[in-house]
Amino acid sequence: MIISALATYELMLASPELVKDIQQVIGSARSYAAIPPAYSIALYQFIFRNNVGHFWNPLRIWVWIPFIGAFSLGYELLFNAILIGAIASFTSVTKSAAYSISGLAPHGVIEIPAFILEFAGLACWHATMTRAIYSKLSGRQVDRPLLSKGIIDTIVLSLLSVALFAIAAAVETYVTPRLLGM
Repeated sequence: MIISALATYELMLASPELVKDIQQVIGSARSYAAIPPAYSIALYQFIFRNNVGHFWNPLRIWVWIPFIGAFSLGYELLFNAILIGAIASFTSVTKSAAYSISGLAPHGVIEIPAFILEFAGLACWHATMTRAIYSKLSGRQVDRPLLSKGIIDTIVLSLLSVALFAIAAAVETYVTPRLLGM
């Protein structure tokens, strides 16, 4: 994220026209994106579903598949870091660094641990299922207590992350817009 932020910042300083072009694209995209208004239940639901949807969305359920899901999560984490770094830099250049920090930090302090807990839950799931699959393929008995413990750990970590996502969505819906003067 830091590398992305620095690269974006340098690119924008080198080409002020690029900042104007990006602002035009963002302005025209607002007519296509159906983002609900600030301080609304609809915005809360939009944010919450977006964050939880990375892991609990039928279209994205493949993140739970052993072997394949682990690679996709690494790619997603890298992609999100690049995107957030670029947006933070763009906002810092066009508004101010304080504006970027006040827009990202309040809910980010809660949302980042939520993502970490969910990634840990998925890693636990992948390790548990890979161990069980390997045992079955090698003709050995699956260690049932270890399998149960892995599944329970996955559920606990996932439920904790969903609870944190709910809190982060509330902060992003009701606190962040006030800090940004919306």
